[in-house]
Amino acid sequence: MKDLVKFSLESGGFVFIETEVTDVEMGGLVKAGRGLPDEAAQSFEAAINSLSPIANTIVSKLINISNPPDEAAVEFGLTLKADTGVIITKVGAEANFKISLKWVGEKKG
Repeated sequence: MKDLVKFSLESGGFVFIETEVTDVEMGGLVKAGRGLPDEAAQSFEAAINSLSPIANTIVSKLINISNPPDEAAVEFGLTLKADTGVIITKVGAEANFKISLKWVGEKKG
């Protein structure tokens, strides 16, 4: 089930993000219509900023290997929740992160 969450922007205004409702207990009440969106507990920027330490760690580890790649791409799925901010979700069938590395030519040292 999809729902909208209203995230405030630090520069003013807001953005609505469509989220998946996953915290409904068996036999519990389910919101019947769109109604008013939930208000996020933090700003959109604060939620996204929580990803910086993860991205920094991945980049740091990749550039510090003995033969670093010429190109690197990291893909991860995100779910934005009103109460907790960003949750990293699966990318594809089984992975939370998909890392692609490419070496173009032989390194000259």
